[in-house]
Amino acid sequence: NGDNSTSSSPQAIGEDLALDDGLSGSNDDSPKNKSTKDRTSYGPLLCLLPAKKIAVLLAHAALAVAISDGSEGTKVVSLAMMIAGNLEMEVNVSRALRVRANERKKYLSSLNVDDDNNLDEESLFNDGKKGEESNVERWVYTASHLQRFMDELSDGTKNQVNMRPAKVRKRCREILLSEGFTYDGDERREVTMSDFEEWTPVEKVKLGAALIQLLLDHAMYYPSPNQIKTPAEPAFRYVRRRVGEKKYAGFVAIHPTIYHDAVEAEFSPSSSFVTPSTLSNSRVQPMVIKPRDWTGISNGGYETVKIDFMRSRHCKTQKSVLQRADLSKVFDGLNVLGRISWKINKTVLDAALRCWEEEIVVGDIPSQRDYKVPAAPEPLPFQNWDALSAHEKDDQIELLRKYKGSLLRHKRFKQRNMDLHSLRCSTVLKLNQAKKFRDFEEIFFPYNLDFRGRAYPVTPHLTNVGSDLCRALLMFAEPKPLGKNGLFWLKVHLANLAGADKMSFDDRAKFVEENFDNVRAAVDNPFGDNDWWQTLDDPFQGLATCHEIINAVDSGDHENYMCSMPVHMDGSCNGLQHYAALGLDKEGGKAVNLCVGDEPQDVYIGVMHEVVRRVAADAEIDLDFDECSRELSSEEKMLLKKIKSAKLVNGLIDRGVVKRTVMTSVYGVTFIGARNQIEEKINEKLSSRGYDIDEIAEDINVACGYLASLTMEVIGEKFKGARQTMTWLAECARLIGSQGQPVSFISPIGVPVVQPYRQKRPFQVITLLQNITLTNDSDKLPLHRQRQVSAFPPNYVHSLDSSHMLMTAIEMEKRGLHFSAVHDSFWTHPCDVEALNSVLRDTFIELYKEPLLEDLKQSWELRYPYITFPDLPQPGDLDLEEVRSAPYFFQ
Repeated sequence: NGDNSTSSSPQAIGEDLALDDGLSGSNDDSPKNKSTKDRTSYGPLLCLLPAKKIAVLLAHAALAVAISDGSEGTKVVSLAMMIAGNLEMEVNVSRALRVRANERKKYLSSLNVDDDNNLDEESLFNDGKKGEESNVERWVYTASHLQRFMDELSDGTKNQVNMRPAKVRKRCREILLSEGFTYDGDERREVTMSDFEEWTPVEKVKLGAALIQLLLDHAMYYPSPNQIKTPAEPAFRYVRRRVGEKKYAGFVAIHPTIYHDAVEAEFSPSSSFVTPSTLSNSRVQPMVIKPRDWTGISNGGYETVKIDFMRSRHCKTQKSVLQRADLSKVFDGLNVLGRISWKINKTVLDAALRCWEEEIVVGDIPSQRDYKVPAAPEPLPFQNWDALSAHEKDDQIELLRKYKGSLLRHKRFKQRNMDLHSLRCSTVLKLNQAKKFRDFEEIFFPYNLDFRGRAYPVTPHLTNVGSDLCRALLMFAEPKPLGKNGLFWLKVHLANLAGADKMSFDDRAKFVEENFDNVRAAVDNPFGDNDWWQTLDDPFQGLATCHEIINAVDSGDHENYMCSMPVHMDGSCNGLQHYAALGLDKEGGKAVNLCVGDEPQDVYIGVMHEVVRRVAADAEIDLDFDECSRELSSEEKMLLKKIKSAKLVNGLIDRGVVKRTVMTSVYGVTFIGARNQIEEKINEKLSSRGYDIDEIAEDINVACGYLASLTMEVIGEKFKGARQTMTWLAECARLIGSQGQPVSFISPIGVPVVQPYRQKRPFQVITLLQNITLTNDSDKLPLHRQRQVSAFPPNYVHSLDSSHMLMTAIEMEKRGLHFSAVHDSFWTHPCDVEALNSVLRDTFIELYKEPLLEDLKQSWELRYPYITFPDLPQPGDLDLEEVRSAPYFFQ
């Protein structure tokens, strides 16, 4: 109930609320009156679950966050929102069970059948115990709350003036919902899950903070449980830390001994302790039965857990237009993906568990040893700058430079250890979930969409959208014989995973055959002297494929070998493929394999060669001035910086350095994003050459900024068609945004997209623990025009690749073939790769035979007749039919 007293039941909590809710009309602003008023906002939420269940959820959430965030603690706002989110999810499950129980009761009544063999409705909500109050919500809104409501209505004082119609409707709606029915107009109908509103962020943070206060006050740690007289210590503590120059934040930190024990139990392979992080997100795990088909935006997915059809980022406009959209094809595509059955690859799971247990760092398995963190430097003593001589000022500047460098080094190593800790937690979650489902014959993943129309599995940890380890742990539950060409495609798949993906398909198969001894060694003795599989780009997927190849060969009849391994066909820089098709750009299409060719084109290599040439040229520039001079002009300083940067990175640039920037350039990567991508690779290369990257961190940052600018410049020159289309899309978005309207459109497959970017406004929420700053993301806020413009071209392309994927999924199911996908990576059985290649080409051509840009412009002109949109870019002469014969379009 938010103060220092505890309640043993929801009724006790409710009595406090009824007596002290602060609605008596008093103008007293004392802290006690404020806290009692505050309880009226979150108090009813506490009454939706039994107190014991709330206590368990609170303890598990706090411990889970403590483990994942480390010994430094977690921000109050993050913990509060997580606690409230867990409670809301539990409430929704209880509501869903109640709705299903009512439906079953009604159905059995119509059949005149007694349901003696099943739990009745009352026992569902009381852990199987009869005779107790079952419907907590009914008590909340029909007893003291209803009486107080009637008192407010009859009160002739100030409260009557404040009793607005909206408040009356809200209170009456709550009463109706608690009784199990509501009204649509004049028609009475039974309650469904869509009738319950989501908790607001303010309600969540107030509820979470109140529960954290209870946790701080009452959760105790006993160092010596056997010694009764040993004083208890608080299990959690509240601290305030500086998080900026003039900014402080509240943190909740766990007792160091509890943290140590919990982490040890979390990461110990032999521990029987069920850790809180294993239980977090437990509501959205893989399913062991088929998900419910999506038939409406509120009907699909899990049987009891309510999930949204679209992750709309609180955009009410988006949710509103979804209600009126024809989403039949989208439902069909998501249902195809959700109906695919999977199983755990036990061979890969055993190998991954051995890596974890024996601390073998491979692929996604991180090191379990922290870096040694250098000590933080002592703060420099205050110096009166005006009293210093010129020489002393120079010395002071040098001391300050060294101090900042040491402090930065200290923070870098602390961050590295925090990142390692997060990776360990993520790995444990994946492995634990795989162990949980290892013996199930089939599991399923329900899917939903993001606001751009891209499809994602709902489960957060173990999915085919995850990392190399996640993908390797999953196989199709239904095997199929390899057939005539299945073994060939398995070899191509292994070559792709090994990084040998820029040669012909025949050469890739030959690559595997030449490494057959390594493939055999990976299967016979994966942790022996031959560690070839561990050096692959995707080691665990590589190991899984090695096993399938060896099993097929050793079977003696590989064509009839039953294989469950999915083979991937990936787009060649798929974003640029879509831009080339939009603008019929032949040159761009050739670069990304839309045209016929004997060998695959590598767009990344082309960009790399040009960047290498320009960097080498800049590194050779001779200076015609003294670089040590203190009187350099701004132009001379810029030239000096460029030459130094070129010399630092010259000889370090390869395909991997530029790949991510090229790949994300069409998705709106910013200069800072590109610089960070490149810096990650450059740091690896400099470290391998013995450089202390912390000592030269500033020089590396400048050099990577120089390299990012150069890379983006080369991309713009090589893909002029794509650049023209991007410019046209951005200009249209700018014109729409200038009218105060969010950019919106309908994707080719029928998803209405409304960009949600607004100028978020911070506001303070007063809680029992501290003032918490939240950001308001209401649709009534002004547009964030810059983001509306910069995000539109990549969002539009994402909607196109999603449309292509869902169209392919629907067609594959029509042909009776398995299909799954990770955006532009399409998966099927090895024996069906040729069929997949045919389908994905057909659907791509079908997609782009429509005048997409013309239709987009026309729809905007109808909606915004007062805007003069620019002319469409002049199309090129690419023949889309050539895609059917392009062997490396997807590879």
